Formats: sequence, C-alpha cells, structure tokens
Amino acid sequence: MSVSVLTLTDLSRDPWLLPGVDALIGANMPAFMSWESPGNWRWHGMYDRYPAHQLCLLDGDGRLVAAANGLPVRWDGLALSLPSGSDGVLVEAVDHDPPGRPDAVCMLSVSVDPAHRAAGHAERLLTEVRRRAAGTAPRGVIIPVRPTRKPRYPLIPIAEYAAWRRPDGRCFDPWLRTHLELGARQLGIAEHSLVIRQPVPRWEEFLGHPLPGPGDHPLPGGLVPLRVTEDGHGTYAEPNVWVHHPAAPAP
Repeated sequence: MSVSVLTLTDLSRDPWLLPGVDALIGANMPAFMSWESPGNWRWHGMYDRYPAHQLCLLDGDGRLVAAANGLPVRWDGLALSLPSGSDGVLVEAVDHDPPGRPDAVCMLSVSVDPAHRAAGHAERLLTEVRRRAAGTAPRGVIIPVRPTRKPRYPLIPIAEYAAWRRPDGRCFDPWLRTHLELGARQLGIAEHSLVIRQPVPRWEEFLGHPLPGPGDHPLPGGLVPLRVTEDGHGTYAEPNVWVHHPAAPAP
C-alpha cells in the first residue's frame, strides 16, 4: 500500500475508530502492559479530553493501519523538569485542568499494524505531530520512548542500553534510532515510567508457571525483570528513554 493513498484523521473527527486504536495498541504490547497502573487507569480519560491528539492513519479501504496517542503538557524545557514518565503525564493531564497554553505535546504511544510495519507509517505520524506542535506547542514534542529491542536485554541498565551503537555509529535500538534520525535528542531516563503492581497469582497465571519466592524474575516482553517481594506482590517498573523533538523538522 502506497503511503500517498493513506488518510490522516483523529478521534475528534472519527470517534468510531476508538476500539480499533485500543486493539492496535494491544497488538503491539505484551498483555500485562494494559494492566492497572496510575496511567493506564486514565488512558481513556486522555481520549475523552484530548481526542484531536489521537491521530489515526487509514488505508484506502478505511482500515486503521497506525495510530499515535498524545496530549498537551506543561514543560519548561529542562530535562530535570520532565515528568516521571507515562504514568506521571497521564495523572497530571487527566486529573487536572488542561494547560491554557501548552508548552509541548507528549506522545505516549505510536502503534503500527503488524502487517504494515517498515512502511514509514510511524515516521509519518511523528512528522505530523511535530508539524502540528509548531503552531500550538512552542517547545515541541517530548516522548518517553519504549525501546523495541530492549526486551532481549532485560538485565542491561536502560541508560547503558540507550548508549549502544551499531558498527556504523547509528543507534542500536531501531525505535530509538528512528527518533534520533528524525532530529530528536535524548534528554534522560524515566526509570519508573509505567509501574504495574499485582498479586503474584496474577503474574503466575500470565507466565504459566509458579513464582515460589521473592527476587527478580524474567518477564517475556518486559524491558526489565519482574520484581517479586515478600508481601506476595510482583512489580513491573518499566524504564523509558525521554527524547525531545523540536516543534518542526530542522531545515
């Protein structure tokens, strides 16, 4: 499918796409990523309050092939002022009044249908978000990036992983590389961007095997191990990499 025949819309214009957006996000994430967290509890509140920031890319037959989810935020431009991560962004945006004059847009998810990957859809959505931000959010776009290849290296600290480079000097992680090569700069690490804490039996059901004692346990699809504690709970604290895109592409 040629990119030229795709149609860009959003949930303010086409709210009927909402179930498809949720399904698309789910197809790109491990199942546990949708479990209860401070941010996940508020995810649909983002849809309700900021539908125009939920971008959707449709093919020539009207099928959803990619989506980008974000919202306007206050941010003074300093790395030290970045939120704790996706949980923190959603709590602030949904529980409090929206910024009268947003400083930036925070993108929380970019999802592409598995059958349409490597077609430039994610890059198109990122470029569109930056274009729109140029008129409404002078500090551009900030994103807590979930590196796509990090689950293969769950024991490597996220800061070390983000610094890895290929022999040609390009960033090792494909998704982080996409951002950097579109002109983003890395600002820092969100060590606890998304925190999911659940009783051990729920984790055991998901994993299909027992977790007999406390410690760090492998978690398929996780960027870091699952930490089980003596209180009978397991906590997944996902780290992300903060990047910043200028409001418009560099000339």
